[in-house]
Amino acid sequence: MSPTTQKTSVPLKEISALANSLEQKGSSDEAKSLWVFSAQKLAEATTSRSMLQSYLQIALRILTVFGCSTLIKVIGCVDHLRVKASPEASKALIINLPAAVKYLQNHDDLEIWLNAICDISDVAPKHVAELCRKTLTILSKLDAIGFSRWVSTGVTSTSGDKQRIDRYFSMVDPVSREIMELEAGTVRLAEIEKSLAALPRGFWNQRVTIRPAGFSQSQTLTRTSFDDTFIRIPTNFDDVRGKRAEALFQAAITHVGAHIQFSGPRKKPKSLKPIQISIISILEDARVELLAGRKFPGLLRLWKSFHTVTGHARPVQEKDQNRACNVVADRTPVTNNLLARLARALIDDEFQDDNPWVQKGRRLFLDAGPDWNDADDIRRIGVLLGNDLGQMRLQFNAKSYTVEPRYRDDNLGLWDFGEPSDDMSEDLDVITASMRIEQVETDDQEDARQAPDETEINAVSKPVKPDDEQGVPICKLPEWDYLAGSLRPNWVTVIDHKTPTAPAHIIADRLEKHPNITKKIEALVRQSKVGQTKRLRRQHEGDRLDLDACIQNRIDLRLGQISDVGLYEINAFSARDLSVLVLLDISESTKDLINGTSTSLFHLERDATALLAHAMDGMGDPFAIHAFCSNGRNELRYHQIKNFGAPYNDYAKSQLAGMRPGLSTRLGGALRYAGTSIAVQSNKRKLILVITDGEPSDIDVPDKSYLLEDGRKAVVELASQGIDVFAVGLDSTGQSDLARIFGPRNTLQIDRIESLPERLPMLYFRLVG
Repeated sequence: MSPTTQKTSVPLKEISALANSLEQKGSSDEAKSLWVFSAQKLAEATTSRSMLQSYLQIALRILTVFGCSTLIKVIGCVDHLRVKASPEASKALIINLPAAVKYLQNHDDLEIWLNAICDISDVAPKHVAELCRKTLTILSKLDAIGFSRWVSTGVTSTSGDKQRIDRYFSMVDPVSREIMELEAGTVRLAEIEKSLAALPRGFWNQRVTIRPAGFSQSQTLTRTSFDDTFIRIPTNFDDVRGKRAEALFQAAITHVGAHIQFSGPRKKPKSLKPIQISIISILEDARVELLAGRKFPGLLRLWKSFHTVTGHARPVQEKDQNRACNVVADRTPVTNNLLARLARALIDDEFQDDNPWVQKGRRLFLDAGPDWNDADDIRRIGVLLGNDLGQMRLQFNAKSYTVEPRYRDDNLGLWDFGEPSDDMSEDLDVITASMRIEQVETDDQEDARQAPDETEINAVSKPVKPDDEQGVPICKLPEWDYLAGSLRPNWVTVIDHKTPTAPAHIIADRLEKHPNITKKIEALVRQSKVGQTKRLRRQHEGDRLDLDACIQNRIDLRLGQISDVGLYEINAFSARDLSVLVLLDISESTKDLINGTSTSLFHLERDATALLAHAMDGMGDPFAIHAFCSNGRNELRYHQIKNFGAPYNDYAKSQLAGMRPGLSTRLGGALRYAGTSIAVQSNKRKLILVITDGEPSDIDVPDKSYLLEDGRKAVVELASQGIDVFAVGLDSTGQSDLARIFGPRNTLQIDRIESLPERLPMLYFRLVG
């Protein structure tokens, strides 16, 4: 039965009118028949006759603008939702088609969006209707591809767990909201990190290390922070988009660069109150920006663009009026507003402010110029201004205070609060990302604000020793989603785990267990050290002639040219220019016993690494030994047994002896973090040697190909940085897909696993010889 002969519930008047419209546009009979059929389908999906005309218009628009194939796709999706989800879901899709068509301007995008809706109905049918109702909100943030990636991430990351699926597609799960924001066009730190790091280097020849802030599950850093090691920047500014977001990142990194260039060593707070510390920090922010702006006026224009506070008194809010019964209203927001106004007044000479306190601060600061070389002057001004706020009986809550504007750092890099004690209560690594100057003040303490108090001076958040079992989060890394064809930024959290130790003599015993291999290694080391020479040609002195140079010399003479080419050649010992990072897979599967023995794969891996370390130490090559395992994307455990520059001594051997296997194998993330460790080596050649017992896997990834493709992507990324990666596979079946990850030429599959202790050091000599 053709579409035109089917019984339809669509009023003939509407069909006739819209069919005439099609005729006027020269549409074919096939198109008109298809439209009538689609009109019937749309009408069947609803009982609301009042909305029917709108539905018919949408079908007509889809047909005339996007074509027959897209309208067929719409009809198919409507039917799919009715079967897989509910009639309500199909009705919600039709009702919200106008919103989708508003944002999706071509048929490809519309079909991508429809396919994503169908995917949701397959895994989370009860959420389809609600998501269709949110079409206008979602598509105002995401394009079709971004929406499809958000859906794909939900399908792959929830591992078929119904509870997790419900949380994701109802957007209760923080991961769901995070991915939604990341796909919404928000500029991400991971995307521009390299260009940001180039700014301090270009302006002041500073080499900085950037780390994403807010990796702790309990802390979210909204401002940049820096210390002697890292600059920590928020992963994104979620309410700022496009070029403005890029400018905000640039303002943040250059502001910290100005501090590094001009602020000098950290200052001890001594008897300063928290409010005074905050004001002195604002004065220091202005000082370094003005000094930087003298040479680079464009930086000053960039920073000024983010100062949007006005120079007028803050309007009294209703909540303040409701507190009139209190002896002193909560005037903390007034203080924060004044601090923001002072920050602008100090660097913007065109800014006019009607507050005497702000005017006084600007006057004192400018009088101390033009170079502000005397740190005591800045401190004196801060103390005076802080005392003035106390006289004005304005409260200051340092715990809730946030530096303004947003590009400025949290000021912790300016102050030396002393060494943390053993009983401090927060994680040592998280302290840089979370510590705030705190002051708890009650009404009966108001009069005490005029005099310094040691309890206030020391009222700061304090760290404690990290929990060895939990480890310390050190960074977040991207991960490749081969289905979406893009990197998921900040997807994998790397946890620095302290390796338990065992007696160092265990490693010495391993060497004694393989005396023949040890002697062979030592012989190869001696041979390599004395036998590797390089022929140097065109030398002005030497023990034999360089024939090519002699020929070139005769040609030059015949041409009447003066030849400055040396005529000799010599043999010289070549300098090795190589660094090696050994990356060990210590997942649960390495506990398996080798067939016919009582020895586990893990113990053979450890023995082989001990012999390999013996060889590398003898050669004098810079080397590191790291190990990894994982427990989902939020816990990639990384063990740094021996780092570059550290000696291979009893401590390193005790950590090697103390390694314990467990958990899963998230290979791609481990490779990326290993790459950051070896990339800073100055050697010309860099090699990561991976020892693994099989293919990557993890508890939150049901798709076997997902982590495999991520591993392959990581190898490609490292190759683009000039880092070689070679894998040793410990799979006696020979069925591993490691060659697919590393390439067949960069993979050695060991079928007789008990030969690993001998073959691994020999492989090293072959690779680096």
